[in-house]
Amino acid sequence: MIWWALSFMFIFGFSLWLLLDMVPPPPATLTAQEVAAFYVEHGFKIRLGAMITSWTSAFMVPFSVVVAVQLARLEKGVPIWSILQFAGGILMSIFLVLPPLFWGIAAFSPARAPETTALMHEIGTLTLVTTDQFFIFQMVAIGYVSLTQSPDPKSPFPRWIGYFTLWAALIFEVGAIAFMPKTGPFAWNGLFVFWFPFVIFGVWVTTMAVSMLKAIKRQRVV
Repeated sequence: MIWWALSFMFIFGFSLWLLLDMVPPPPATLTAQEVAAFYVEHGFKIRLGAMITSWTSAFMVPFSVVVAVQLARLEKGVPIWSILQFAGGILMSIFLVLPPLFWGIAAFSPARAPETTALMHEIGTLTLVTTDQFFIFQMVAIGYVSLTQSPDPKSPFPRWIGYFTLWAALIFEVGAIAFMPKTGPFAWNGLFVFWFPFVIFGVWVTTMAVSMLKAIKRQRVV
């Protein structure tokens, strides 16, 4: 399941970059006519990217299931933090699924009014960068268990994973600021709202996956 999630994540990322042309997104200052022209020019690629990401963008579902099972190993009694992590991870996956869907719809009918295409583009892009609502529940749960667990050599969540996860959570929460400026580092294509979360998210998922794969190998040894 971890390899399933990783492979889908990388396909999703490359589709976001090479097909949807959203790494980074076009500037928020484009007019409706310029946005519509972007979707006309890149229409086939965007629709193809929307198709591919329809198959791969929910990669956080299997990832979150494995994290929940591994966290539950470390909790005593009802694994409440594992359940919280599972709920947060499953729900946040929705907001990776929706943006390519909205962009694909924007590219689906190039003859429509530019204002409608621009609206779909804004919904898709802001959904990608500002939807921090559920990340925090997943990541605080991982951080808490990592920092409070009893020593366990077979755990995939050493203390440094907890610190890294909580730091990443703070970076992701900056995304909601994109509702305010249209230019600069806090715009939807800016350094703090797009680039830092985009890169750190990929590093965090990969780091977590590698740590879990190594731990599962240790757990198999009797």
